[in-house]
Amino acid sequence: MRPVLVRWTFLACLGALACQKSQRSQPSPGAPASAKASAAPLNLPVSAAAPPASAAPQPPPPAACPSEMALVQGRVCVDRWEASLVDEQAQPHSPYHSVGAKKVRAVSRSGAVPQAYIAADEAQAACKRADKHLCTTEEWLWACEGRSPAKRAYPYGAKQKRGVCNTARREHPVTRIFGKHVTDSVSLNNPRLNQLDDTVAKTGEFSDCVSPEGVHDLVGNLLEWTRSTYVRPLAMGGFYLDETTNGKGCAYVTSAHGPEYHDFATGFRCCKKPDRAALAAVKTDATGPAGVADWQATAEDRDPPGMRGFLRATGKLPEVRPPAYEPKDAACPVDMVQASGVRCAIPEQRCKRWLPRLSSGQKIACAEFAEPVECSGPKRKMNFCIDRYEFQPNGYRFPLTHVNWTEAQNLCSKMEKRLCFEDEWEFACEGEAAVPYPYGFVRDGKKCNHDFPEEQLVTSPDVFIDRRVANDALPQCKSPFGVFNLVGNVDEWTTRYNRKAPKRSILRGGWWLIGRNRCRAATDNHSEIYAGMQTGFRCCKGPRK
Repeated sequence: MRPVLVRWTFLACLGALACQKSQRSQPSPGAPASAKASAAPLNLPVSAAAPPASAAPQPPPPAACPSEMALVQGRVCVDRWEASLVDEQAQPHSPYHSVGAKKVRAVSRSGAVPQAYIAADEAQAACKRADKHLCTTEEWLWACEGRSPAKRAYPYGAKQKRGVCNTARREHPVTRIFGKHVTDSVSLNNPRLNQLDDTVAKTGEFSDCVSPEGVHDLVGNLLEWTRSTYVRPLAMGGFYLDETTNGKGCAYVTSAHGPEYHDFATGFRCCKKPDRAALAAVKTDATGPAGVADWQATAEDRDPPGMRGFLRATGKLPEVRPPAYEPKDAACPVDMVQASGVRCAIPEQRCKRWLPRLSSGQKIACAEFAEPVECSGPKRKMNFCIDRYEFQPNGYRFPLTHVNWTEAQNLCSKMEKRLCFEDEWEFACEGEAAVPYPYGFVRDGKKCNHDFPEEQLVTSPDVFIDRRVANDALPQCKSPFGVFNLVGNVDEWTTRYNRKAPKRSILRGGWWLIGRNRCRAATDNHSEIYAGMQTGFRCCKGPRK
């Protein structure tokens, strides 16, 4: 299914753009094979074409990743084996004991018992000491699932093969040790649990449980912590007792625990950015050059199969539940921030310099506003909770889109929240100083996800390119209250006070093209039943006293 074209006035030129693109000169093709010089005259033995003995041997090409890591999709280096640990003297740390106060470093080795009993925070620190980072959920999924459209359900293929990964141990080690099922943290961290036979396996022991790139044990053996855009870290892939309870194979994910939690089943692996110079030398494969920009992979479905998303306006909506309050007396849930202060109803935001882009002969985006902003209207005290990020459900790599106002409101309600009122949204974006952009006065499309050139918006007049980024991908796109991606990325539904259907809905924040992308801009020319490939949302609610 192709995304619906959203025809705002300032996008009217895109049809002409596609025609212009087709007429542009194409890169010169390579010389035909018949024109290429032969390496040696025909009928000569191979040795006759060999270089003279005095020629210096060519150095091996530089590696994009360390030897213990695999290059995945030309984007990231991923540890081939689940991590084990060494201490500050490079001596092995027992994989059966928690880390405690020790400063340990992650290593990835074949034939080692991987480290369990470790928390996400401890895993991140261990990766950092190894000059790596704890894999993000997206990076982990790249390694396990591969690339669309032929994503794998399991690291080794599309269908489950019993016994291939360490997922079918018969008896729970807790009941074997304690004679009953207990769930207290002391018992679940007992060092004896993983020392029983038929529990955790050495890395690579299940030799067929491997991805095409050579990454082992992504499913089974130990749960693997990942860094997520969700407030809590996510544990992926199942472990030696289970690969189905929280999703099957690569889709197994649990968000039940915070960053300090650990038990006998929690492990991890590290990731690292590939060496850029070496990556440039990697040969192209069937999917194109390594490291190809995401916007060029236009047909890629980047949302979970069958679920609502960029390419599916009628897919299934995700299941949600109310978030926790931590600590229990907190004013806002763990995934929200509190916005409290005085809002100016009518700020004077004067544009000093415009971007050259025009639409219907009019300037559409201010490049720089004058400082400071003066308030020429009434002020009002505000105090509310707002989602830190755009709504990105568990299992999604990018914010949810193709939702209408009613669907967004219903999802917020199921989380014991509501859609933000538009003045709440504005205040969360601009703060008490009423800054035009959440990051200040000078427009910067690199800080937030907007202002892409026209050739990176569509592949034809009716097909938009999915330019969404993950919620935590742009740390500088942050408002004075610490709310992320209020400008750009996806359009966000909000509610207008004292309006009835169909005039109670309004979109705020803009998306990845040049247009509204600032705190005070909005569009109300879509009814509340409209759901576009760019329409998303975030929620608000009142704080607890």
